[in-house]
This record gives sequence, C-alpha cells and structure tokens, in this order.
Amino acid sequence: MANLKSEKDVWLNKLRQTKEYKLDPVKQIMAQQIEEEMNPSKYTENELEQAKEAIVDKITKHFQDVMFEMVCEEMGDNYLFQSSNYLTEAGYDMFEDEWFEFYHEHHGDILYQVMQNITN
Repeated sequence: MANLKSEKDVWLNKLRQTKEYKLDPVKQIMAQQIEEEMNPSKYTENELEQAKEAIVDKITKHFQDVMFEMVCEEMGDNYLFQSSNYLTEAGYDMFEDEWFEFYHEHHGDILYQVMQNITN
C-alpha cells in the first residue's frame, strides 16, 4: 500500500511538472485588459498631477467646511460667544450688526489659528 501511494505521488509530481496551465480565453482577455488598464505609464505626468490636484481640492474644500462648522459649534458652546448673554430688547437692530461683526471677527481668528496649528 505504501508503495502504491509513493507511485501515485511520483506520477502526480511528473504531471505537475509537465502540464502546462492555461487560463480559459475569457480569463486571459480579462487579465490582459486589467494589465493594460493598470499600467500607470500610459498616463502623462500632467494627467496624474491633475488627478491629484482634483483630489486635494475636494478634500480641502470638505475639510474647510468641517472646520468652519466645528468652530461655530465650539463658539456656540462657549459662554462668551452666546448672543443671548448680551441681547437686550432695547437695541436689537444695533446689537445685531455689532454682534455679527464681533462673532465673525473672532470666528475668523479661531479658524486661522486652528489651520496654522494643523499646518505646523
């Protein structure tokens, strides 16, 4: 029995060494298409730079929007930047203009400092 198993192993090894493995034609065409599409040398340096720039622009825009909203939320949570702490019925129109200027001046300062911290 052991001898039979050994003969079978020898036969399988010979078969493995001599047999040519071929992909079926559909898989071969698909592999060729993937190889052609995945070849980065077919793209020019300009095309690659444009793609990277588009990605950076999209991420930067999203990042700026998120940062803007985060600063608004944090300012809203801070007592010093809650308009209800300053508002009186007496001068609402004048207050509204001054508050808008006050809030956005400090919002801009905070956003600028956050961006500086991130880039340094």
